[in-house]
Amino acid sequence: MARKQKLLSKSTANLTVLQQEAKFKAEFLAADGLPELQKTPPNHLKGAAKQEYKRIVQSVGKLPLRNLDRAELENYCTWYGIYKDISIRIQKYAVMIPEAEKELERAERRLKTADQDSDKETLKKIMTELKRASSDLDNLEFKRDTEIKHLDKATKSLKGLASDLGLNVNSRMQMNMPKTDEDKPKSIKGVFG
Repeated sequence: MARKQKLLSKSTANLTVLQQEAKFKAEFLAADGLPELQKTPPNHLKGAAKQEYKRIVQSVGKLPLRNLDRAELENYCTWYGIYKDISIRIQKYAVMIPEAEKELERAERRLKTADQDSDKETLKKIMTELKRASSDLDNLEFKRDTEIKHLDKATKSLKGLASDLGLNVNSRMQMNMPKTDEDKPKSIKGVFG
């Protein structure tokens, strides 16, 4: 797998003049020689993904995003839409789980307060409610935990794509950092003393 390319100004390798010119030309084409990014979101993006595409296209400014980057941007927007959908479902579980816990507590209280002399049908009915409430709570907690795992995957995908596209602070700062003395190759004597 090929390494990520560094900007010419960030490169620490000893490049020949031809290699430097090729790298400069590649940077120029990546930034200015290619068609601009499509301004309208593609039809296949829906909901939050479409809104995110619109937001990014308005905000890209001087970032070197071009039409060739559209697939990666669409992938980012799709993951963003998934992230938003999962977040909403997790919020619903935050409401549903306490309600299921209360229902289970009510069934447990009914079972404790039921007379030992109560008829078998009443006890059987309370036990059925107790099992159902316990099962409902377990199912909700399982679904919530599964959604949290999916949210984690979406978050990791978003972070990686955002970094590649220059959509986070660190990646933009890295693009604009001036070359420092630490980036210059050191002599063998300088490295080993």
